[in-house]
Amino acid sequence: MIRVFVHDKCQCDPKKCTAKRMMKFGLARNVGESSVPRGSVVLSPFADKALSPADRQYAEKSGITVTDVTWTNIDEFPRLKGMNERALPFLIASNPVNWGRPMELNSAEAILASLIILGEREQSEEFKRRFGWGEEFMRINGEMLGEYANAKDSAEVVRIQNEFLESIGQ
Repeated sequence: MIRVFVHDKCQCDPKKCTAKRMMKFGLARNVGESSVPRGSVVLSPFADKALSPADRQYAEKSGITVTDVTWTNIDEFPRLKGMNERALPFLIASNPVNWGRPMELNSAEAILASLIILGEREQSEEFKRRFGWGEEFMRINGEMLGEYANAKDSAEVVRIQNEFLESIGQ
């Protein structure tokens, strides 16, 4: 079981906020910017490396952290020192707000995808059950997530992502 942390910037509608729902269901713990566990895998759209199964060692030890900000305020995304910043590879949102938009996942989608990539299938099932779009997320992204989860490292995840993007671009 990988501990999940949320750094909630309180920018979205509380009724639609997946970060708040993760905390309500006991799937994640809220932490402030200064309380993110050192060495945690921090999901960041600005990271230089893609999340891969090789990051499991960091996630098992220090957890995984998602920062909940709205996509319109993405420039306010914090850069945290002493962490293992990782970007998610190409995935498509299935939530009602951003359905069908590439790379505009909500916080729960990001954690669900991360858990699958890190090999935590059982834990990811709990996230999938708690959100109505969970099955749709897997229908849209399941094959890609399976390939990412079988990669050995970040470079291989990026290669898989690029091959997929090249195939849909043709």
